[in-house]
Amino acid sequence: MKTKKIWANFSVKDAKRTNQFYTQLGFTPNKFNSDKLASFLFGDDDFVIHFFEEGSKIDEYITPGSKTNSEIIFTLAADTEAQVNEWAERVKNAGGNILNEVGRDESNYYGFVFADPDGHKFNVLLMDQM
Repeated sequence: MKTKKIWANFSVKDAKRTNQFYTQLGFTPNKFNSDKLASFLFGDDDFVIHFFEEGSKIDEYITPGSKTNSEIIFTLAADTEAQVNEWAERVKNAGGNILNEVGRDESNYYGFVFADPDGHKFNVLLMDQM
């Protein structure tokens, strides 16, 4: 079976705050934004992540906020160490929480992990071998 498109859905406490956070990081808002939905395009292929405000129908299917064992971490690929460092600064300035400071890991990848204001986690990573 072929899937036309895939996207992700998260629950957030405040769609307006989420909209401001991802806009400050430089992501492109999706055309589906509303008072109760912040939606953004990620990467060259415009992967969509919808952030539904708690109290919407999506709460029937996913746990509000990041209080779930089934949450995944998205990785944002960087091209240079300077770009990783810039991402870290943007995240801090936008009010995100740096969970793992910028540096090299055991595989010698350069990056860091952050959480948005609702605790959804992202990994910014430079894989020199890519």
